[in-house]
Amino acid sequence: MFRFARSLLTGLACAAALAGPAGAQQAYPSKPIRIVVPYAPGGATDLMARVVAPRLGEILGQPVVIDNKPGANTAIGADAVAKSPADGYTLMFTNDATFVLNPALFSNLSYNMARDFVPVATVAYLNLSLTVSSALPVNTFAELVAWTRSKSGTISYGSYGVGSQAHLMGEMYKKLTATDIVHVPYKGSAPALADVVGGQVVFTFPGIPTVQGFLKAGKVKVLAISGEKRSPLLPDVPTFTELGYKDMDIGAWYALFAPAGTPRDVVNRLNAAIGTMLNNPEFVEKQLVPSGMVPMNLSPERVAALMRSEGERMAHIVRQSGAKVE
Repeated sequence: MFRFARSLLTGLACAAALAGPAGAQQAYPSKPIRIVVPYAPGGATDLMARVVAPRLGEILGQPVVIDNKPGANTAIGADAVAKSPADGYTLMFTNDATFVLNPALFSNLSYNMARDFVPVATVAYLNLSLTVSSALPVNTFAELVAWTRSKSGTISYGSYGVGSQAHLMGEMYKKLTATDIVHVPYKGSAPALADVVGGQVVFTFPGIPTVQGFLKAGKVKVLAISGEKRSPLLPDVPTFTELGYKDMDIGAWYALFAPAGTPRDVVNRLNAAIGTMLNNPEFVEKQLVPSGMVPMNLSPERVAALMRSEGERMAHIVRQSGAKVE
């Protein structure tokens, strides 16, 4: 009798052990999810994360909170997530600078994508624009090239930080147009754009959402944008590729990442939730499109492939541009 009872209890324990993970998987998420944004509040990445978080929370049935951890070219936030438990409750929302630009520019990064993270899903692509003051006596990209060449060595452009997309685009502009123009890094795209309007720097490369208010006020002109095709918000503005400057085609795509070792079913659950969000026409039309965002819904495998291909392309562009981060 005791032997039978012991066998029965052992069998039940084994069954519970086997069922435990499945039950835990089915229960995910069972508590709030924290999304680390490795940028300060108010920037494009932070704003995009705050658009995504409440909708993701509705789909998953748990609150999704944003935790800003800026600094060290996103390394502080990346380190925090890499060292978090791989349980799906701490994630990172960032743009391609963290895993594509930084490895091409910095040799001493404290994090490694392949070792420390697993991609979950992309969310959107953002066109970046070459923007000048409306007071500048140019109306096309070709006119800007001619004007900057005539002022070579006496003018500057603004970026939103050393190693940023704007920094790389500016250095590529110098290379491709044979223009001597000084790089001035700012702490964000908004102050860089303000100094374009004020005439302190000639141009910068803000995202479309950042520049829209200035455009409506007649304070700036957009001469070119990144991306495969023109933006519906700026249908008369050509792409860099159209203009023959493909190596300046550097946009920003936004994606969600989890610590390495996160269970695949948790990654799949999160990816499916992002897919549900992006397949909602109302969300896309009311939240993404007015902000200049293009929906970008990729599987974890396709995100990984995108990162590899873009990493190679950015490494080539960095070498071509001669961009320095010292």
